[in-house]
Amino acid sequence: MDIDPKKLKVLLTEEQILAKAKELGKQITEYYKNIKEEIVAVCALKGSVHFFSDLVKNIDHDMTYHFVRVSSYHGGTESSGKITVNSWVKENLENKHILLIEDIVDTGNTIRFLIDEFKKQKPASIKLTSLLIKNAHDHGIHVDFPGFEIDNYFVIGYGLDYDEKYRNLPFIGYVE
Repeated sequence: MDIDPKKLKVLLTEEQILAKAKELGKQITEYYKNIKEEIVAVCALKGSVHFFSDLVKNIDHDMTYHFVRVSSYHGGTESSGKITVNSWVKENLENKHILLIEDIVDTGNTIRFLIDEFKKQKPASIKLTSLLIKNAHDHGIHVDFPGFEIDNYFVIGYGLDYDEKYRNLPFIGYVE
């Protein structure tokens, strides 16, 4: 199914997103200023790649980059509820400071899975930032560095997709 461009509405502009990445980068830099060790910045692929790239440019701290790819969506707009791991961090994360960078906290299933898996590796800390947090679900996930709270829209663009399409839009939109 393709999306009718006439029904696509802009929820967040590229300018709003970039300003939020800068603001969150400052908050994260401030939080980690007294920690001498590097941050392990973990991007939850594929949807977070644009946010990850813009955010890390605004964090003034030593860091390494890692990418994990997990999914609870298998085409379309509904979560399957089952988490599939496609790639994972191979580095030992014991006593490391993990900054988990997510595109959207929706039901909370995927992020809860990621946090639980990282906790098994006994890191010094795990902090979460997410560009979008849906307020329609009582997911119980604490986002340490929250981006935008949004209503229960199915959103696309800026890395977020519908059936692997529309990730390249420079804004976040929804279908009316």
